[in-house]
Amino acid sequence: MPEDTVVKHAKLIEVVRELITNNDVTFDDLLMVDALERLGLDYHYEDEINLILEQCYLQFTNKDFIEYRNLYEVSLCFRILRQKGFRVSADVFKLLKGKNGQFVETLKHDIRGLMELYEASQLCIEGENILDEAATFSSHILQKSLNVLDDKEARMVRCTLQHPHRRNLMYFTLLNSPKENGATVFKELAELEQGWK
Repeated sequence: MPEDTVVKHAKLIEVVRELITNNDVTFDDLLMVDALERLGLDYHYEDEINLILEQCYLQFTNKDFIEYRNLYEVSLCFRILRQKGFRVSADVFKLLKGKNGQFVETLKHDIRGLMELYEASQLCIEGENILDEAATFSSHILQKSLNVLDDKEARMVRCTLQHPHRRNLMYFTLLNSPKENGATVFKELAELEQGWK
């Protein structure tokens, strides 16, 4: 490997480390953890990611915190925490249901949230009926939405339905970046590493 490439790689790793090292964890930090995992870069930052997730877990177990989050935020937080081995209850999704016991109608307009709900539902443990219902609800609406979405959104929906939690650079480019200044660095580091494989 050329020395300048090795130096560039090391610098990019440190730039990303500075982006994700933060005392006050926000939702943007969780988005960056998701981006790092999707790009296969998370192994560089295990300690930093664990600190972020531990703080998110403490917030996530607070019912008041969850009540003020939208479908996308609740689903993403649930999925990432469960993927990383945190014991989070699927009961958080009960807050997304109406008095009739069904998921509320307004969720049908949140395509990004439904995609994340579908991905979260794939982490269902036997007996978690609410996640089975979430999978059915989200996949049905996402399938119906394919006819009305633009090409970019439709590709994202198809990709989510066919390959939940896909790890690759192409998928990341379709997503909204976690932080504008971080997205370029994340992609640059991922491209550099993919060139080595």
